[in-house]
Amino acid sequence: MTAGGLPVAPWSARLRNIDDLAPRTPVVVGCSGGADSLALLALVCARDLDVTAVYVDHGLRDGTDHDADVVRKAAAEVGAGFRVVRVEVDGSANVEARARDVRYAALGRAADDANAVAILIGHTLDDQAETVLLAMLRGSGTTGLSGMPGIRGRIRRPLLGLRRADTLELCARLRWVPVHDPMNDELHHRRVWLRREVIPQLVRGTQRDLAVMLARQADVLREDDELLEAMAARHDPDDALALCALPLALARRVIRRWLGAPPPASATVDAVLAVARGERRAVELPGGRRVERVGARLHLLTAGDLGTDVPPVVLEIPGRACVGPIVVDTWIEESPPVAWPDGRTRAVADADLVGAAATMRVARAGERFRPLGRGGSKLVRDALVEAGVPAGRRARAPIVSAGAAAALPADSAIWVVGYRIDDRVRVTSRTRRYLWMSVEPNETS
Repeated sequence: MTAGGLPVAPWSARLRNIDDLAPRTPVVVGCSGGADSLALLALVCARDLDVTAVYVDHGLRDGTDHDADVVRKAAAEVGAGFRVVRVEVDGSANVEARARDVRYAALGRAADDANAVAILIGHTLDDQAETVLLAMLRGSGTTGLSGMPGIRGRIRRPLLGLRRADTLELCARLRWVPVHDPMNDELHHRRVWLRREVIPQLVRGTQRDLAVMLARQADVLREDDELLEAMAARHDPDDALALCALPLALARRVIRRWLGAPPPASATVDAVLAVARGERRAVELPGGRRVERVGARLHLLTAGDLGTDVPPVVLEIPGRACVGPIVVDTWIEESPPVAWPDGRTRAVADADLVGAAATMRVARAGERFRPLGRGGSKLVRDALVEAGVPAGRRARAPIVSAGAAAALPADSAIWVVGYRIDDRVRVTSRTRRYLWMSVEPNETS
């Protein structure tokens, strides 16, 4: 097994996370021209994979043409394809995180273009140790302390069993001169500070190879983390009573999964648990979201749920209309239903009383209607409360209102979606045509 004419078996035997890839499998290698990514390029080419080296130019510094040329020449030497992808990164605060996100997105597009099944990244065991230490400084839980996964989706990290010194030695033997990133000299970057100052001091003080210890700890914690994730996935985050009955560590994990990225702070998770227990009515989340409890259910409301700017939409009968997060379908049948719907997400009314068109809109303040079978009138807001619609969504909850040709006064509520129809359009013994109305989530919204 060689790369550029050099036997690489000692290093190749320590590669991880690619043994399942058959020869000639198309892969993309993210290659900056540094020692780690160049070594990765050489090693995966020696595995007889169909490799495309991708250099992502972030446009944040001068000299990138030289760096790309280093990658191009190395790729040609080991028989890999080569591609440069230029991206734009906002150079304001947290530029490292922004550059990382843009880089991974660019590698994903390059992988799509190459029909690649995997994107290979050159993180080493030393990078893993630094990642774990950074997570400790942030006060992370088991997910953060488990470090970088070897495989996540298409992303794979084959070098987690190699040291940074291994990649430097391999490049030296290949007579490659890796690119030097000037950022690696700037101690105000926390990872550089750990690498240059903190880890060497800890190694001297403990007389132990700290990187190996931290990487081993990450492997152990990742197994624990994966078990907890599997357990959390089996529980319904909406069920407040069931959530409160879980062990606290598992309940917190269920909530974190539910809230998604970015990972919520511990205080936020505990606040959501307080809502589940009935100790709080709601909790505001970053990004304009909110969690509310209605009855025994928790509801996660987005910024879109909480707005009220929903213009009325004409609903032809029969026909279809999209209103925010839902799609409404209407059709007419000549015979009565074999089984009557529940009236919440699907309802049946007298088509001749409704007319040829209606309007989808949100309820007005103080609006009332006459619920089927209840006698008298009811505030639409109270109907939505009874239906379990959380407070944040009531301002956007859709209703179907009468058109000009209806038997009801124009714009009267015909159907409070999620509750029931108005009694004045109910099916009777005189009904000859049956109007079906159905709502489903709008998958394109």
